[in-house]
Amino acid sequence: MSILKRMFFGLLVLIIIGYGIVSYNLAKSIVRPETMTLESERNWLAERNLIGEFDSYEKEDYQIKGYNDYTINAQLIRSEDKNSNKYVIISHGFRSNRNGSIKYVDVYRNNGYNVIIYDVRGHGLNEKTNVTLGKIESEDLYLIIQDTYKKFGDNIYLGLHGESMGSSISLSVLSKNPKLQFVVADCGFSNLYDLIYGAYKGNNIGFLIYGVNTFTKLMYDVDMKETSPIDALNNNQVPILFIHGENDKFINNEHSKLMYERNNSKDELHIIPNAEHATSRQVVGLEEYSKIVSKFLENIN
Repeated sequence: MSILKRMFFGLLVLIIIGYGIVSYNLAKSIVRPETMTLESERNWLAERNLIGEFDSYEKEDYQIKGYNDYTINAQLIRSEDKNSNKYVIISHGFRSNRNGSIKYVDVYRNNGYNVIIYDVRGHGLNEKTNVTLGKIESEDLYLIIQDTYKKFGDNIYLGLHGESMGSSISLSVLSKNPKLQFVVADCGFSNLYDLIYGAYKGNNIGFLIYGVNTFTKLMYDVDMKETSPIDALNNNQVPILFIHGENDKFINNEHSKLMYERNNSKDELHIIPNAEHATSRQVVGLEEYSKIVSKFLENIN
């Protein structure tokens, strides 16, 4: 073999090895993310004045057995109205934790809701484990929904609110036909594979998606294509409020528009001007965000 051929094959091997290393690390960052602590998430909210009256509320920490007996840490924030039968379960975003849901608590508590926030599997105080950003987590949420009815009665009025990954979880659970009155989906994505591919393509590295998806499947048994909230909407009858930032560069608002078009139940779509990813509540403020949610809840009733 000539020196030129040996150099060519050597370079090819290095490219393949490099492609594999980069793909593996990207796959790991998706399935086994480095997550924020409860303290760091709370500090982030405090710096942006998003905590509101949270510290003054009556709270109760508890645990729930999720999918395959995985332990989930949750917190109940009780309504000021002790007789309220209204409940909402809030699911936080990727790498965040239940404290990331604090900024939405006043939206519902001011409307008489008891609020449940929790650490999504692999996040917060929960044990480290693989995450799928919606598929397995929706199995957990389904059991949280069942647990909520068991604790507080079959006749409660129950809804879901999700941000980003939490939106994916809250929409994906609809494929199981749970007993729900509404879902609020803030800045969610329609399909995880499409989201990641779009992000890579936008940075001129779209070719990495094949290696990343291969590693998520081979190393972690996670197929990104199976996390597909939009497919959970095919036969959905639960009313949905879609909210998305106009300037969201991480999850383009086209994702919410696609899901809004696919969904057949009562729904609304609000694109928030000047809002980037997961900042709609911050940009419009508590009062305006609450109005959007309250008006939607009035309309569906």
